[in-house]
Amino acid sequence: MILHINTSREWRGGEQQLYYLVQGLANFKIPQMVVGQPNSPLETKCKENGYDFFPIEMRGEWDRKAYKNIRSLCISKNIKLIHTHTAHAHTLALLAKRSHLSIPLIVSRRVDFKPKSSFFSRWKYQHPANDYYLPVSQKIKEIMIGSKIAPERIITVYSGIDLKRFSKSAPHEYLREEFHIPKKCIVIGNVAALVDHKDQETLLSAIAKMRTNVDFRLMIVGDGKLENKLKNQANQLGIKDKVIFTGYRKDIPALLSLFNIFTLTSKEEGLGTSVLDAMASGLPIVATNGGGIGEMLDHNEGAYVCSVGDSESIAQGLDKLVGSEELRTKFGTFNKTSVKRFSVTKTVEKTKLIYYSFLGDSLYGEGT
Repeated sequence: MILHINTSREWRGGEQQLYYLVQGLANFKIPQMVVGQPNSPLETKCKENGYDFFPIEMRGEWDRKAYKNIRSLCISKNIKLIHTHTAHAHTLALLAKRSHLSIPLIVSRRVDFKPKSSFFSRWKYQHPANDYYLPVSQKIKEIMIGSKIAPERIITVYSGIDLKRFSKSAPHEYLREEFHIPKKCIVIGNVAALVDHKDQETLLSAIAKMRTNVDFRLMIVGDGKLENKLKNQANQLGIKDKVIFTGYRKDIPALLSLFNIFTLTSKEEGLGTSVLDAMASGLPIVATNGGGIGEMLDHNEGAYVCSVGDSESIAQGLDKLVGSEELRTKFGTFNKTSVKRFSVTKTVEKTKLIYYSFLGDSLYGEGT
């Protein structure tokens, strides 16, 4: 049996990727269990769809009770392999298995910042109990190698999306009414948490520098601690009437159907699956090359890819797309084909092969 561990109390890209993986492995009848926070969205999602979920309260990465509970669970459920999906889950799994369990440990890495150089960080990332790291982009792999993690223990497994989810345009006219957007107004969409590394500050600066005469709105979809700061910035820049803050939304497919252009201006990004969702929806994109974003996009074919923090270039790219329906269609069509490289089916298949390299046929439950 495979044991997945996720310590997040929220539902974001990493949790969606874990859920896709669980769903995909279930199709191959691979026994698995998810450990996560009690009453988390992940618990709700797993239980609603019949996937085994074991709630363990995890109060940080040094939670002695939590890692002892994980160790006990590994023994009682005859766990064959542990796969961690958050940084704190990685530490807890290391503490659970070191010197006690000979279970393989696989660590997904979704962030593109360099591990710290402290003693604890070196212990954690270079510990021999880590069998494989699975970064979600080549950029993250390069950073990990730069942190003296052995290259032979690193395998890039790109995040994937469910292409079927975006195969048809979702009804979206209600959104124009809800947010009072005129019918012919061009909609630029940004779907991201309102946190520093998503860098909506640069995006708002770019909106203020746009020169187009075409009517448009920017919709910033998400919530976070920077919401008031960003709203104040929009006011100060004089673009309050151009920017709509929607807050947290669950109707992302409908929003993507409403958008004419997608933008993501992150400073750091493991891969950025919201970009993949936009590509699958046939949208043209203006984005930065933060983290692994540039690995998904083709500059001047499906997107304008700009340097991190370059509000002038972002403004120019948005101006071009807002002003040309023909260009939007051309870029969007290119992206819809290009995104097939990032199907969740490929993500599941590659992960399954890595598991198989450790477990062989026992991956499918034989001998458990």
